[in-house]
Amino acid sequence: MTKTLGDYDIELVIADSPWFKSIPKSGLDTLIHASQMKHLTKGQYLYQMGETTTSCYCLLSGRLRISMMSEFGQTFAVTDLDPLYWLGDIALLPAETRGIEAKVKVDADILVIPRDTVLELGNKYPILYRNLFIEAGQRTRQIYELMGAMVFYPLRARLAVRLVDLLTEHGTERDDGICLGIKLSQNDFASLCLGSRQRINKIFRDWTEQDILALQGGYYVIYDLNRLKEEINVSSV
Repeated sequence: MTKTLGDYDIELVIADSPWFKSIPKSGLDTLIHASQMKHLTKGQYLYQMGETTTSCYCLLSGRLRISMMSEFGQTFAVTDLDPLYWLGDIALLPAETRGIEAKVKVDADILVIPRDTVLELGNKYPILYRNLFIEAGQRTRQIYELMGAMVFYPLRARLAVRLVDLLTEHGTERDDGICLGIKLSQNDFASLCLGSRQRINKIFRDWTEQDILALQGGYYVIYDLNRLKEEINVSSV
């Protein structure tokens, strides 16, 4: 059943946002009153490259994929976002178009706050811009680390890096190993690693034969995390 805004504790969601840390309650109330909720189904876009948007967002449920696309149509999936992630701060800049796209991978509820409301709050409480600056710096560092892996590592190591990172966020320990708690196809991994599905398939087959991992019921189970991490170093030599 589709949820409504009242099904979420929006006051807590906004108060816990790193963007609005140290903003007085009166300022937070302004955001709460201006907020709306948007429901998107799998395959829809929150925004696409080249669009000019006028809102900031918080993912309340579901999963979003942030991607870039080349002029030749090749897609690079930068990251998947999970609930309570805030995005869309580029809308606060004047007339900026999106250089990335946000596509729904799992049906999602999204909190929407108008750009003008956030700008007015920032004018009243400048600490908002300090918060945004700190988060942007952290995000930039993560992007540089990712770009370093994508540029300098071969595909086998890139795939291992992505799997290890995903396990940090979505891994569940079991008796036989660690289960990656989200379903990702080999096409998904190809987009995440800038490789072809055929080559991704071959690497997964190799790792399955080596008892590093296996696909069980649509979910990858990592039997030997240390050997998977070794693939990063060995493949990078």
